[in-house]
Amino acid sequence: MSATQTFLDELQSYVGKRYGVVYSWDCVNEPMIRQWCEALDFDFIPYTDLLKAVSTAHRGIVAPAAMLPVWLMPGLRNQRPDGSDLSNNREIMPFLEQHGYVGILGTNCEQEYERPLRPGERISCTHMTESLSEEKQTKFGKGFFITFLQEFFDAQDQLVGTMRLRILRFKPQAQTKVEESVAKPLPAQPVLSPDTAFFWEGLKAGKLLIQRCQSCQVLQHPPVPACMSCHSLSTDFVESSGMGHLVSFVVIHKPQVVGFEYPHPVGLIELDEGVRLVAPIGGVSLDKLQIGMRVKAHMEPNADAYRLPTFYVVEGH
Repeated sequence: MSATQTFLDELQSYVGKRYGVVYSWDCVNEPMIRQWCEALDFDFIPYTDLLKAVSTAHRGIVAPAAMLPVWLMPGLRNQRPDGSDLSNNREIMPFLEQHGYVGILGTNCEQEYERPLRPGERISCTHMTESLSEEKQTKFGKGFFITFLQEFFDAQDQLVGTMRLRILRFKPQAQTKVEESVAKPLPAQPVLSPDTAFFWEGLKAGKLLIQRCQSCQVLQHPPVPACMSCHSLSTDFVESSGMGHLVSFVVIHKPQVVGFEYPHPVGLIELDEGVRLVAPIGGVSLDKLQIGMRVKAHMEPNADAYRLPTFYVVEGH
């Protein structure tokens, strides 16, 4: 048997392997629900207002459905409550890394919900490597798409939801040096929808546009079908000055994807108009980046591609 076939057989042995139960540290609780809603700037009566929630169809507080995996997160120390299965339920990952598949890219996540969760419930989950693709050639390199299945249960072992997370584990392609005269590859382009087209077309024209509710005049970003404040479906947009300040930032080193230079600083910018967006930071050394520094957006008009604005530090701030 060839070394390649031995590798593929061992890799396939992880597929379908189900791991033991993992328990949550805490019950579903209102403080965490409130903090989650505050972090996402989301206000919905059944999540946050007990007195009013009792008169809704939910008859009380429920947890946002998308919080499903939050209750089982192990934390920075990667610890689990007593009785939990402590084995590595993603042991396929270090196996692939040992064989040169060091690149990792999350591709998509699917969640399904059986019913809402309520404060006081304690849930558990199981993990499984559900499927593995054949080796694929991607623009990042050759690799495998892995689907992880996570199933969530209540205290009576009834299924309350599932989550499928797909990840590409790949061997990065060797980077070749190109001449300056050769056009640089474009970053991945967004998929435009009727709700987001104005934003991307504005950037193409050198304008930073923000969605506005025509009913209550509230500004919001990213663009969505309805106003997050009054739920009106009537929206337009206004042009931003591009001025703002740096709320937070990260510096990306790996994985390196086509169309960007590394290290790649990316900031969370709060515009003077009050909305926040994520965008690259330019024109400043990494050791000079500071929370709170004033920045201004620069849009490079480009008829051939959509690009996010780059924010540069405002001199004197």
